[in-house]
Amino acid sequence: MVFLAGIDEAGRGCVIGPLVVAMAGFEDKMVPSLIEAGVKDSKMLSPGKRLALASNIRKISNVVEVRRISANRIDKLRKDGVSLNEIEAMLIGSILSKHCHGTFYVDSVDRNCNRFKSIILEYAPGFKGELIVRNHLDESNPLVSAASIIAKVERDRAVERILRKAELPKCSGYPGDFRTIRVVEQLLNSECGKGFIRMSWNTVHRISRRLNQEKLSKFI
Repeated sequence: MVFLAGIDEAGRGCVIGPLVVAMAGFEDKMVPSLIEAGVKDSKMLSPGKRLALASNIRKISNVVEVRRISANRIDKLRKDGVSLNEIEAMLIGSILSKHCHGTFYVDSVDRNCNRFKSIILEYAPGFKGELIVRNHLDESNPLVSAASIIAKVERDRAVERILRKAELPKCSGYPGDFRTIRVVEQLLNSECGKGFIRMSWNTVHRISRRLNQEKLSKFI
């Protein structure tokens, strides 16, 4: 058996909730089944289609692994000088360190793919497989597309749980979504809600400053 796997992330640019990295691994003979099922980059699929494909991917895969890192933990690492690229490399490395054979395809978040690969390997002790790191593999490689679907579904579920717990309406968690901005405002006004927001994000800084200015203006 030839083992092939794709690795991708979801939620990198979000202001709410975790960053999620997923790996989907298959026997090489199963790759045509992914293509036939319509697997593609998760951003090109509707939520319903992603859910259906995620279920199918789990059925035909040999292994699926997911790693999550909370907004609060991301903030702490960034405060210590750890870049977002390195945080993602840490998650990928923790997956790779469990595997000793096969070929693993990773969608690079760095334009310098060799640099990103080197950082990943620093966090993957014991890894002896082949690691291929390229840009835009989520669009061109069905294995990475499958991983992107798993990561996106898991990420969406995590955000839904956060918003349900906070009794807030649904939103994407991305700063370009006006509903997300409204939700961030409400979370910032809640002590427990701040743990769900990436406080180190510039978007959150701007919203926080505006809210503080609005509060001050009431006393002037």
